[in-house]
Amino acid sequence: MKGKAKAEGKQNRFRVMILIQTELHNGSDICRKIKTTIKKKLMNMENKNGDARLSWRDGAVLVFKQVLMAVVVMGTAGFIVPPLYKLIMGEVNMVNTTIISSALYSLVLLVIFTRKKWCVLTGTYFRSRPWAVLLWTAIAAMGWIIVSGALEEVMPELPNLVEEELTQLINNDFGYFTLCLFAPLIEEMIFRGAVLRTLLRSMQNRWGAIAVSALLFALIHMNPAQMPGAFLAGLFLGWLFSRTGSILPGVVFHWVNNTVVFLFCRMMPQYADANFSDFFGGNQKNMFLAVAFSLLIVLPAVYQLSIRTRDKAA
Repeated sequence: MKGKAKAEGKQNRFRVMILIQTELHNGSDICRKIKTTIKKKLMNMENKNGDARLSWRDGAVLVFKQVLMAVVVMGTAGFIVPPLYKLIMGEVNMVNTTIISSALYSLVLLVIFTRKKWCVLTGTYFRSRPWAVLLWTAIAAMGWIIVSGALEEVMPELPNLVEEELTQLINNDFGYFTLCLFAPLIEEMIFRGAVLRTLLRSMQNRWGAIAVSALLFALIHMNPAQMPGAFLAGLFLGWLFSRTGSILPGVVFHWVNNTVVFLFCRMMPQYADANFSDFFGGNQKNMFLAVAFSLLIVLPAVYQLSIRTRDKAA
């Protein structure tokens, strides 16, 4: 009797399996609903970059940790390097200590953010040969220089807390490393590769995440005169990251923008303390015509980028 019951149990399980396979093959409504539900669950668990979703609370905590880590490391480097430099060299040179500090905290932050996997740096995007995207990004950066300069001109006068330090860095040959190499890489790694990546995992609204990261990017400059332009640039760079999943286009934009300004100030030091309209003979009409011309560069570049990054964003 036991053997007979056992055999009947196996037959029943076999019939159930056959029924399930038949229903799956026929595509019944129940099976379709199950498949749809599973698909939606999987989509909610991961974003388009393959990152696990986070609750808004966990995302906020992680962003706080990332920004705090950046501030602490930068502050620590700025606190430690000057006395060490004085001990070795006999006197403090603020420009040299700033350059050394930037190199130190850039290296430390690069190690921390990649080891913790807050920012994932791989060669995948570069191996896809995104030359057109990088070219149009560089073109957009060239056009943005005049737009940002005019924006600073028309905004209410805000205190520039780092103007003297920036001037000293530009006049130092090694200042190029700080302003044009370390800054683009580290700022993009922190605010797009880590902060925005976290916000995209924890916020449903993509533009909301981009706006928050752009605001943090503007505030971290700690220079009111730069904040409006930094916020708008942060919106563009965040949009670009959300469509490519890589910080490389942002690094290129940052590098081109900073390098052009650096070289211009080195070649024409007489304009270091000038208002932006002074480049156009003090004529604001000419300045706005230059802005209009720059927009004819920036807007087509943004359009080309929207086309060439469409597949990634889909």
